[in-house]
Amino acid sequence: MQVVIIGCGKVGSKFAQVLSKEGNDVALVSNDANSFKNLPHDFDGVTITGVPIDQDVLKLAGIETADVLVAVTEDDNVNIMVCQVAKEIFKVPKVVARIYNPDRERVFHEFGLETICPTDITVNVMRASMQSGNDISTHIIGNTSIVFRHIKLENSYVGRKIGQIKIKEGMILGIVRSGEFIFANKVAKLIKDDVVVIAETAYRR
Repeated sequence: MQVVIIGCGKVGSKFAQVLSKEGNDVALVSNDANSFKNLPHDFDGVTITGVPIDQDVLKLAGIETADVLVAVTEDDNVNIMVCQVAKEIFKVPKVVARIYNPDRERVFHEFGLETICPTDITVNVMRASMQSGNDISTHIIGNTSIVFRHIKLENSYVGRKIGQIKIKEGMILGIVRSGEFIFANKVAKLIKDDVVVIAETAYRR
């Protein structure tokens, strides 16, 4: 899978490290060259210094062939703009934005963008939850309780695209296949024994 990550803070750098070690092609974009110091010495992905919303910079990161773009800068405006560019101009199949101001979540959704909020969400919590063997796992993130459901679909779903699966609440984060987590791609087809991972908000404390 080819992933472009915008922002190389604690979340962006950790996420890049995890995905790279799993064998994915990862490109990191940041307007601060010093932020790449957050990466481990053995990181084998691509790092690009430049303005994230600059199309030429994004092209250098491989956005034209990317499967996923994740925007995790500290600026909500940058995140929404780069996600819009990725979605509307480069037709990236999957775009996800991290937001700091939950009041802006509605705006992101109106643009058809998926979001991760609140601000103290961590890669380790998400990965542990998504790869858990439990049917249901719950984590408190900030003031919100997030429920991760792991559902093994009936055989009738085999061959269908992830984008064809309709759920009443929450969002499909991806699937677990042969013990490996794969981010949701609307055009990816399900195979036998796939486990779908769904995240939904249980309540706010």
